[in-house]
Order: sequence, then structure tokens, then C-alpha cells
Amino acid sequence: MNQAKAVVLAIIITTLVVGSGVYVWQTNKVAQPPVQTAQKVTEPVATKTPAKEEPVNSEPLSYSMKGVSATVSKSTAPFGYTADQLKSMAEECSSQHETGYFDKLVARFSGTNKIVYNFKYQGKSQDAGVYTVTLLPNKAGYASIDQFKKDFDICAAGGDAYPTMLNSNWLLFVNACGTGFDDGSGLPHGCDEVQKIIEPSLKLN
Repeated sequence: MNQAKAVVLAIIITTLVVGSGVYVWQTNKVAQPPVQTAQKVTEPVATKTPAKEEPVNSEPLSYSMKGVSATVSKSTAPFGYTADQLKSMAEECSSQHETGYFDKLVARFSGTNKIVYNFKYQGKSQDAGVYTVTLLPNKAGYASIDQFKKDFDICAAGGDAYPTMLNSNWLLFVNACGTGFDDGSGLPHGCDEVQKIIEPSLKLN
């Protein structure tokens, strides 16, 4: 009898031990986090777009035609002045220079071309309606408008190249828009119409 009880008790203890072990094993299995497979993520490589270069303004002259009906043409021409011509202009303006001065000046501009901008009025006009701006390389190295005018000024009305502006690279001349004569037709002076818009906007680059 006692032996039978011992066997039953042993079976119960074994069942409890095995059941506890199974329970612990199942619990650990559930609680254990799933194994994650590492994935390699490739980040996109940021490419830097190079900044666009600003266009270089190769034109020596800037101007605005806003507010006037006109076209512009551009051409080149030889220097064109002679020593005798410049000497005569200087004498007319009572500008004194030493003997041979203008021969040396003309030599400095030898082989130089000037740039001519012709602004043409598009409406009806009692004159040719052309306002001209001329650029000449500053081969003489003038630093002031007074120096420039002393050599190239015109002291007569109706000239086609009056010294007006300069920088270290360029000398700028403008023409006169006639002598003030009016033919009574009532038509505008086209050159004047262009000049009053273009001239204030002129800028050497």
C-alpha cells in the first residue's frame, strides 16, 4: 500500500517537474524577440549642382531705349583724326599745346578703331533723326574729363563727336542734334527725341 502511494507520488512530482519545464521553455520562446535580418540601406548620394556662372557683359556701353521709338546699329571705324585736325580744334577752343604734341597723340592711337552706335528715330522727323555715340579706347590714359576735352573738344555748333564721358578703358563722344533750326513743319526733331532718352542712361562698362 505504501509502495503504491510512493509510486503515485513520484508520478505526480515527475508530471509537475516536466510540466513546469515545458511551461518555462514555452514562456522563454514566446518572450524571446524575433531575430531580425539586417538589411543594408543605401542612402542616395546628394549631388551638388554647380552654380551657374553669371554672363559676362562684353559690351563696353550700356544704355536704355525705354520710352523712345528707335533702333540701334553698331559699327567700327578707324581712329580718323589727324594731328592737324586736332590742332585746329584745340586752337578754336583756345587750348594751348607744345609743338609736335598732336603728332605724338595721334601716334598713341595708331591702328585703333572706334565703335559707333547709331540710334535712329522711327517716327516722322524734320531731321535725319540719328543720335550717335562713339567710343574710342583710352590709349592716352586720360583720368579726367578735362584732360579728355583739352585734346578732343569741339567749340563749334553741330559737331559729331563731343567728349562726354570716360573711364580707364574708353572715351565716349556724342553728336550734337543740329543747330536748333526748326523748319516750321511741326514735326519732332528725331535726334532730340532719342537724345533725351538715351543720353541720361549711357554708362561705360
